Parts: sequence; C-alpha cells; structure tokens
Amino acid sequence: MHRGSPPDEHTEVVHMKIGFIGAGKVGTSLGKLFAHHGVSVTGYYSRTPQHAEQAAAFTQSNCYSSLADILDASDTLFVTTPDGVIGRIWDDLAALPIKSKCICHCSGALPSAVFASAEKCGARVCSVHPLLAVSDRFSSWQQLEGAFFTLEGSGAPEMAELLHSCGAQTATIAAADKARYHLAACVVSNLAVGLSHWGMQLLEQCGFTAEQAQTALTPLILGNAQAVCSKGPRDALTGPAERGDVETIRSHMACLSREDQALYALLTRKLCDLAQQKHPDRDDTALRTYLEGLL
Repeated sequence: MHRGSPPDEHTEVVHMKIGFIGAGKVGTSLGKLFAHHGVSVTGYYSRTPQHAEQAAAFTQSNCYSSLADILDASDTLFVTTPDGVIGRIWDDLAALPIKSKCICHCSGALPSAVFASAEKCGARVCSVHPLLAVSDRFSSWQQLEGAFFTLEGSGAPEMAELLHSCGAQTATIAAADKARYHLAACVVSNLAVGLSHWGMQLLEQCGFTAEQAQTALTPLILGNAQAVCSKGPRDALTGPAERGDVETIRSHMACLSREDQALYALLTRKLCDLAQQKHPDRDDTALRTYLEGLL
C-alpha cells in the first residue's frame, strides 16, 4: 500500500472536467465536494432524469440525456452506480471514443479491472473508494473533506492529486488486495452493527425495551469507538478477556446458545491476542484452552 502525501493549504485547483454517470448519494456528494473546491463538474447522466436534474442543480452543473454527450463534455467520468451495473455501463462506454479519458468507479469491492481492456481503448481507469458511509445526497459531501480514499488502477496518481486538492487523504492498493480491503471495512462497519444489535437483544432479554437498550448501550458504543481511534485497539481493550477472567467468561457462555457460544469464543480468542500484546508476561493458557473447547 502506498499512502499519498497529505494536502496542504496551498494545493492548487486541479484542472479536470468531471462528469458523473449515476446521481445517487455518492455521485451527488462527490460532485459537490469537487465543485466546492473549484474543480469543474460538467454534470450528470442518470437513467432517472429527475435525479440527474437534482444533482446538477445542487452542483451548479448540467444534466445530460446520453452517455455520448456527457463523455464528450468530460475528460474524467465517475461511474457512481450500483456495483452490478458498472460492467454494463463500461460496455456502453467502451464502444464510444474514450481514448485519453479517465474512467473511475467508487465500488469498495470491485477492482478497476471491471473496466476490461481499458488500455486497448486508450483509457486510464481507477477505483476510487471513500472509507465513509455516504448516507445523504445533499449533506454527506462535507464529511468527504478530510475523508480517506483508497485508490487502485492506472488513474490513481491523478485521482490522488484531485482528492488532495479537496482536502482528502489517499492510499493506493494493489488490485489483488481489493477484497481484503473491503473485508476490513465491512468488519469495522457492518459487523460492528451486528455486534451492537446482539448486545441490545441481550438487554431486551433482561427486560429492557428496544429503546432503553439502545439508549443504555450508546455511551459504551461511542466511548469504545473513540478509545480505539485515539489509543489503538490494544490500549482500548477492557473486559474479562483483557483481564484473563475465565470464570466471568464461563458465566457469559451459560447465557448463550451453542451457536452463539462459538461466535463469542472466536471473537474472544481474537481479544486474547490483543491482551497478550498488552500483558506479555501473563499466562493465558487456561483461557485459551477453555475457548478451544467450545470451537
């Protein structure tokens, strides 16, 4: 992985003409970010014309009625559609004069190779993925300033320059690492939501209402996230695994189904590795042996 240089106060405006195919949350937000930083946004093409019109109005750009028209107006195109549509859009673009154009997508899971045979067409390509949940078409763009973007593909250098000019940070990864990269994002984002839901369900089994459970656990969830981000996972770790407290973990297991015991044991084994880093002189054989017996 290559990490890009951080932006500085004197970064010049990048001279690109950027168009978007797809006018959803990511496309609209990126367009607004670029326009806010003085980058030329040509506009939007969408299979839902109303969406293109809204995004164009928001970014003070244009809406286009065909791929050919937006391609002609732009030197860089972002395909900001659902992942399953990107390949089909590329097939249509590849039939048009795309020589010297830069074609990007924002999928976390797909590599730039989804743009098959781009080199033969004379185009540069790039996967440009923000490590951020873009949840709103018209307000999330402000969160993209200072966000971390991961780049992959032949167009990565120019995309890094563009994003640095907008206050973002970048890292470039190899195509072979794309699935592992996306897995990392899912673990800390999607799977963390699943663990929070599990904890809330356990409180509901104690008689809490769903609303009470969410309210009660919110300080723990936020505090833990803040500690991980400020101190790192090792120093943020607390609880029975950090203490090597086998008896408390046994009492937890008594509350769980066999399936959930295996999940708890797998996760706790991960925590044992962190605890060992934090307390290298502690013998955690008893805890590890107990956990192995549940798997």
